[in-house]
Amino acid sequence: MAKKILSPTKAVKELGISGNNVHNGGIRADEFLPELKGRKAIKKFREMRENDSTIGAVLYSAEQILRDVDLRVKPADDSPEAQAAAGFLESILEDMDHSLDDHISESLSFLSYGFMWFELVYKRRKDGKLGIKKIAARAPWTIDRFDVELKSGDVLGVYQSSSRPGSISNYIPKSKSIHYKTHTINGDPSGRSILRNAYTSYEYLNNLQAIEAIAVERELAGIPVGRLPSEYLSADATDTQAAIKAEFETILRDVKFNEQGYLILPSDMYPDKDGSPTSNPLVNIELMSSSGTRNIEIDPIVSRYQHDIARSVLSEFLLLGSQQSGGSYALSKSKTDIYLRALESYITTITDVLNKQLVKPLWELNGLSPETMPKIKASDVAPHDLQQISGFLRNLNQANITVHDHPEVIQDLMDIAELSYEPKDTISEPNSVDGTPEPSGQRSFEFDEYDGQGTE
Repeated sequence: MAKKILSPTKAVKELGISGNNVHNGGIRADEFLPELKGRKAIKKFREMRENDSTIGAVLYSAEQILRDVDLRVKPADDSPEAQAAAGFLESILEDMDHSLDDHISESLSFLSYGFMWFELVYKRRKDGKLGIKKIAARAPWTIDRFDVELKSGDVLGVYQSSSRPGSISNYIPKSKSIHYKTHTINGDPSGRSILRNAYTSYEYLNNLQAIEAIAVERELAGIPVGRLPSEYLSADATDTQAAIKAEFETILRDVKFNEQGYLILPSDMYPDKDGSPTSNPLVNIELMSSSGTRNIEIDPIVSRYQHDIARSVLSEFLLLGSQQSGGSYALSKSKTDIYLRALESYITTITDVLNKQLVKPLWELNGLSPETMPKIKASDVAPHDLQQISGFLRNLNQANITVHDHPEVIQDLMDIAELSYEPKDTISEPNSVDGTPEPSGQRSFEFDEYDGQGTE
């Protein structure tokens, strides 16, 4: 049998599809749990992030850490044209109706829902060029479905519904949007929520906490127990007796131990054999409480599910020390480093999307040269250990490797230490020690925030 050779025509042709979402553009169309498909998934993830304290702590910590990351505009090169282009982009970001930090805070919702959609609203600037008026968020629970190209699976836009009376579905094209998503699994444009793996633990924890609250209420107030004459409980009871029994059951079910709770009972007593009243009432209600301790302690189970939720998003370090066993510093540092590494990948995702879906279209609309197009870069998320860095520099010095002639290295070191400095070229200036001139052409650096050490 002759071996078939792949032709260039067939090589460039796409034959298969990524998943079900390619056909219908539904949200989480490939999910196997029905309750986590479509808008039901968005509703559930919103419930989880708003109601659960552990999930709330995880998302709040992520937001505050990433909002503190410095986003800078990096020129394409050192040419004057590239520097001017970087200044132009900086002016656009500063001229928006909101700050870039506010946008970063809103964009982090893609961690909870798997995706986040923004509409770019442009405006004409005073210099005649197009700028950004605002990056308007389009809430995930307002997205009906994605517009997906059937053959390639590429996202073309979204259909958005509105709750305003008389409004129709809005179509927002991808060319006028910013689309964040966590993962690309089966080409699903709705991504994958970081809360997906915490769903099972959340459901069990939510049910267990509801049971615990009921148990505490019953344990403190007791279980209402009512007593009626036996003829009211028999199958031969009259209609009046059956009605009294039903009303009595309603009272027992709805009785609450609070400032407005009360009961009214008849004062009739059982008669003795002579017909005289005894001390036993015909109708009685009392509260029955359990004696002794429970065989199952709920608190360790609740704690286990909370740890499972935190572990699923690499945030178990938040719960260290909450138990009597505590946790070591080395364990805390290793878990924290992993968490910060994950956050660093997310802020990198955000800057990559901004460069591709905001900066690039803005450059094309204004007809600017792509060679001068700058990029938005994020600083490091994880704090640097200055002691380790100083030890590394000491080792370099012992190996006769100096960074004195590399101002860009010194700039990075000062940025890490959060110190500002201004390099100045000096020729034959006296130094601060003995007044002898420095060698010609040597650079002298002044540190604006360096306490007591003005120059080096």
